[in-house]
Amino acid sequence: MRRKFHQFEFEFRQHGGKRKGAGRKPKNDEPGMPHRQRSKKKRNEPLHVTVSLADGLPSLRRGALKLVLAALSASSDRHGMRIVQYSIQRDHLHLLVEADDRECVARAMNALLSPLARALNKLWNRRGKVFPERYHDEVISTPTQARNALRYVLQNGKKHGAVLPSSIDLCSSAPVFDGWSEQPSIASIPGTPSLAVVAPAATWLLTTGWRRQGLLDLHELPKPYKHAGQPRGNLANSSRRAASR
Repeated sequence: MRRKFHQFEFEFRQHGGKRKGAGRKPKNDEPGMPHRQRSKKKRNEPLHVTVSLADGLPSLRRGALKLVLAALSASSDRHGMRIVQYSIQRDHLHLLVEADDRECVARAMNALLSPLARALNKLWNRRGKVFPERYHDEVISTPTQARNALRYVLQNGKKHGAVLPSSIDLCSSAPVFDGWSEQPSIASIPGTPSLAVVAPAATWLLTTGWRRQGLLDLHELPKPYKHAGQPRGNLANSSRRAASR
């Protein structure tokens, strides 16, 4: 006598695929940078890197400024990445860097941010993430892009109202930048930490190419940063957030 076998149906809960509420939850109030593949980078193409501070932390431009300057100096030429220009704002950093490839950038950024985060936590007597989202970067491939990136980084303090229109930002590498159309007069401010050490530019775009578009004027303000393509969804939110920096 043959036994009859019955096939049971089980209800499986699927964990993959697109659905409402799926994905990693943002660590800040706004969605962070999605873990998509970064755009390709050639050896002679610099990068504009933006690093965002966690929400609710003290300003990087005040009590923490010496720590940030020391960290930038220690990482100015390390692991195959050179920090050519920088700007320290209240809750984010802008860097113009040169590197042979993205592996060098990843190692150097980790060597910069990990010890800096520990030092800031010690200073602020706290625990937790200091830089919760991965850094954002934009490949610079043309002289116009290079000039716009230089203006954006060096004049970023004016974008946020931290610097007067006729002044230069002492929390950036602007005082040692040699591409101003009119050399600014730098007044010594008591108690202001010395500038971070930066590496000399080596790529054609950041040495010669950008100058073909004209030297920078002290009164030029940064224009909204444009990202390639038309982003959608969380990517659009992330691009808008990066542009606000």
